[in-house]
Amino acid sequence: MSYFNHAFQKTFVGTEGFTGLSEGKLGTPGNILEGGYFAFVNAKTWQVQATDASPTCSLVLAAGSIYQHDKIGPFAGGYKESNKSKEINPKYVSQFYRVDPCDPSNAVLNIGHTNYTSSRALSLAITNDGADLVDGVYTDIPLVDTTSATGSGLVATITVSGGVVIFVEITNGGTGWATNDIVTTSAELIPEDGEEGTQPTFTVTAGIGANCCKEFMCGETYSLRIDVKGSPALRFLDHNAYLIASAYTGCCPEGTIAPTPVDSTIVMIEWAKAIVNSPLIRPFVYPVVIDQDGTAWYVPGTDATFLADNEADTWDHYVSPGYQEGDCAGLILNGAYVDTKFGDCTFQVSDFYEKEPVRLYASEVDFNGDPCAFDGICVINECLPRQAMGLGESVARDVILSESYRQNFFATDLRIREITQGTSVFNYIDRNASYYRYYIQHNVPRFNNPSSTFDNDQYLLEIITDGTVAAFETFMYNWLGNANNDCTDLVTYACETTCTPLTPVPDLVPYSNGQIGPC
Repeated sequence: MSYFNHAFQKTFVGTEGFTGLSEGKLGTPGNILEGGYFAFVNAKTWQVQATDASPTCSLVLAAGSIYQHDKIGPFAGGYKESNKSKEINPKYVSQFYRVDPCDPSNAVLNIGHTNYTSSRALSLAITNDGADLVDGVYTDIPLVDTTSATGSGLVATITVSGGVVIFVEITNGGTGWATNDIVTTSAELIPEDGEEGTQPTFTVTAGIGANCCKEFMCGETYSLRIDVKGSPALRFLDHNAYLIASAYTGCCPEGTIAPTPVDSTIVMIEWAKAIVNSPLIRPFVYPVVIDQDGTAWYVPGTDATFLADNEADTWDHYVSPGYQEGDCAGLILNGAYVDTKFGDCTFQVSDFYEKEPVRLYASEVDFNGDPCAFDGICVINECLPRQAMGLGESVARDVILSESYRQNFFATDLRIREITQGTSVFNYIDRNASYYRYYIQHNVPRFNNPSSTFDNDQYLLEIITDGTVAAFETFMYNWLGNANNDCTDLVTYACETTCTPLTPVPDLVPYSNGQIGPC
């Protein structure tokens, strides 16, 4: 007999918790597992193990049935029988790990001069940490240039401890700064009582984004190409989506000999209008315009409560002050696709559900669409798209598949599904939620194989929980440790650090709650 390196997977619903019940024999009064609870039982005596036990023997993992009724007719029964694993010998457990849920992350792309590109353009080093200052965190402190008159608009958050500055972080990079510029707080930090206080100074270093301030001239047409890639675009169009947005800066003032600079905010608004007016691009991209002063302007029709909470407005109300020397505008593109989802009553296992966020790319192009013929505007990724993990959609399908192996099939006919309690799975698994998943992989050796080939049957047990279960993790650690099993350390697959954009946007979390029709 050949041996295939795979594991049969079985899923257990543990969303209600890990339990020891009354520590009696499984199935007796006080020791009946209700739906959503899971426990370990002795493989020989069927005694339920206490949650703080430290066993040495082989155990069976059991979970309560997800079904509400034991019978569906006069001759049928057994639906409330607990879900059990094969006998687990702790010596033969090869893996124990946990996969944490992860929220999806939108792609956020910054074009031109935005709060993000200006803050990325600069870094500050503490040249003089000051003296005799009041401890605390000072937010949005303006910094002024002491070496030249080129820089402006630099704002930082400063932390003071022990009367001196210990940390500084740029919150708005302003414009016109160069490496080795020296800036100070201009007496913005509070001196201690009875002291004059010495204000700190900082040295500027220009980095990525330092050249993101671009001037646009009158009488010109500027073009921006935007590409949307990923599964959402491919399913929508059968190909990746793209758009070339054009912005005409208008006629030059009468009597001018050479083109003169214009308010770059106008160019950004025209590009943003082209995006929201495109039926191919609008479903995937939500643009935000950043004007010359760093103020955000949103799509017309944006939720009024969101605008009020952020003291913002829509770009159809923008009034241009004209060109402001040294000030530039920018455009922020947010991946914003939301997939259609049907309710639980008509759910089918074959329903598609989207997991991949859209990926955004942009570049300024010439009249021929060539981005390489000249120095275009800078484009910087603020947040890369990230796929979600632990989705209720995935977990529900795992449970349904595992129940099917137990002959508890999920009927496609809606009336048969109602009769067979098919929708009971949604009493414990919310398709709009995210779940933690524990995995135990173990082997059952075949010592008496008629083929004379020594091999193993391998099983992977998946336990669905609402959060981390410390008692269960400790139980596993003690149990495997007592068997001298080397895999006593829980391996955790956690999420990357969440990317939070500097500029807020309305609720654009992809692939969420877009349901059609309640039950």
